[in-house]
This record gives sequence, C-alpha cells and structure tokens, in this order.
Amino acid sequence: MEKRPAPLPVLGFAAYSGTGKTTLLKQLIPWLRVRGLRIGVVKLSHHRIEVDTPGKDSYELRRAGASQMLLTSAHGWALMADNEEPRDPDLEQMLARLDQSLLDLVLVEGFRHHPFPKIELHRPALGRPLIHPRDPHVVAVAADAPLPEAPPLPLLDLNRVADVGAFVLDWMEQWQRREAPPSGRTVREENEPMSTALKQELVRHYRWLRQYGNNDSHSGNASVRDGDMFWVTPTGACADTLDADDLVACPLQGPCGGGASLDGPLHQQVYQANPRARAVLHSHGPYTVAVTLGGEEFVPPDFEGQYYFPRVPVIDIPYDQYVARAPEAVARMLAEHRITVVRGHGVYACGETLNLAYKWTCSLELSAKTAVIARGL
Repeated sequence: MEKRPAPLPVLGFAAYSGTGKTTLLKQLIPWLRVRGLRIGVVKLSHHRIEVDTPGKDSYELRRAGASQMLLTSAHGWALMADNEEPRDPDLEQMLARLDQSLLDLVLVEGFRHHPFPKIELHRPALGRPLIHPRDPHVVAVAADAPLPEAPPLPLLDLNRVADVGAFVLDWMEQWQRREAPPSGRTVREENEPMSTALKQELVRHYRWLRQYGNNDSHSGNASVRDGDMFWVTPTGACADTLDADDLVACPLQGPCGGGASLDGPLHQQVYQANPRARAVLHSHGPYTVAVTLGGEEFVPPDFEGQYYFPRVPVIDIPYDQYVARAPEAVARMLAEHRITVVRGHGVYACGETLNLAYKWTCSLELSAKTAVIARGL
C-alpha cells in the first residue's frame, strides 16, 4: 500500500499493566469521534493472537497452509497473517498496514519502549516508577492522584477524559504546524472532514440555545476552536436559519474574518487567555440576566448549581464602552471561571467542548430560575 507523503499523527499511551490504558481509550475514542476525527488504533498484545474461529472456512484455509488470509465482505475486511518465526512487531510496519487516507489520528496502546510521542498513564497507588524520567518521548503525564513532584511536562487528570482529549487536540495542532502538507494541499484541506463536523456541531448548539429559551431568534453568538483558528457565528445570525457554511473563519491572532460577530474579538481573546477552551457560547438567558441586574456575583441556591459554580462573577460594563472593554474583561474571567455574566447583557461560557459550554449555560439558567422561584415563595 502506498503511504501518504506526510505521515499521520501517531500518539501512544504508555503505562504498566493494570493502569487502565484500554479503559481510557474506550472513553477517549468516542470523545474524539464526535469532534469529527477518524481514529485508527494499534494495540500491542503479549499473547498469541487468534481472531478467527475454528471450523470456519477461513480458519481451515489458514490451517491448510495459507500464511495470509484476507477475509472480506460488504461490511468490512480482516487480514490474518501468521509469522513463520515469532518476532517482536515493528510499529512502523504495523502503521503502514493502515489505510491512512481514511484516518486523521492513530492511537497506540503498548510499544512502550519505542521512540515515538506518547502520554504516560500513572496511578501512584500501584507503586510503579514513573516512565517519563527515562523516556524523552513522553509528552504528557496523566495521573489519577497528586504526584510527589510535579513533572516537567503537562499534567493531566486521568479520570477526566475531556482533560486528556483537550491535550490530544492541542498536540495534534502542534503536530500539524510542524508537518509539511502533502502534495500541495493545505493542512486545512487535509482536515476538512474534522472542520465540517465541528461547524455542524456549533450550529446545533447555537440552535439549542434559541430552542430552549436562552436566546431569541437573532441574539447571542457562538464559536468553536479548530486548530490554529476558530469558527464563529456571523453578525446578525438567525439561529433558526443558520447553516454551517455561514460560519466565519477567524485566526487566533489578528483581525477576525469579514462578517464575523461583533463579539469575534472577544472570542479570540478568550482562546488566547485560556488554551484549554475549545468553545465559547454567549447567551441571554432571561432568569440569569434578571438575577444579576444588581451587579453582585450570583451564588446558586441549588445543589447542582453550587457544585458547578460556587460563585458566578458579574462584570459591570457601561453600554457605550462594551465593545472596547468586554473582550479583555470577559477573557480574564473565563481564564479562571467556567462562566461569567456581563450585567444586563448576558452569559459567556467556555469549555473544553461545545457540550460542556452548553452544559454550563443551561445549568446556570436553571439555577437562576430556581432563585427567582424561591424569592417568590
């Protein structure tokens, strides 16, 4: 099979047996899939592999002497090959067997001693030594508990798939900047399937804000980060008719694209101030706007609200100074908080995913509604 001129990003997960590599991947793969990424996986097993079933024709043909057996149907295919002499697998050879034209990212479980980028998974309770001090190819450490000493690498929460997933997306972005695009195509063109899925997801969430009363037909705005740029709703967007092709591309640095929301520079500054943020939603939930009109920070009265937001900061900006002051003020707040309110104007929420930013927005509006009902009683 002919390999692509530019290889796929390949990221490994290194850990001792029993740490939970497969458990994490079973959560991470669907997390990445809903963001439009096509995932390939290479897993190293230390046991004899037999995926065929005794008694099946394919199994009997292999036992009759076929060293390679290709089983195919309309639904898929499988290649089963036997090594004449047992030997350690070569990662590059295994990667070459993948149809790279159908993938955006390859995740590797195992091959801990091979020289390629990998995330170390570590559980201090297991009492095993850390890998990264002896492996310069480890790019991050994901642990389920505090470490005695902070590693000189990004430290991720092994129990939060969004934490690991956000790092994987950032790592892919850095990889794309390093690699030359193949055959004259741009990196953006190579990632078009992922970009299309992100844009469609953004439109869905923007419509939901309208559908469930957080915005009227033409209010609010929304964006999603896509590598070294972001997509934002256009100025005057109508949630009922917005299409993915209407979204405006903006860089993380420099002037926003023509026709972008007036809040485009605000979204831009949020991404600059909070590298973990991959989505920003602005809404006008009436209960939240009402309970924060006094300008004081909002303390949710309900259990769920308090769990997510011990306090919700409120920014007071005069109407005639909003465009000039809001970007820096909101970005500063969202670098430390999941959500903030501009008094009399509305809610800004950011998250590692669109779904999380949407969750924070809806949770705050429900807490504000509960507070209004409680005051009435």
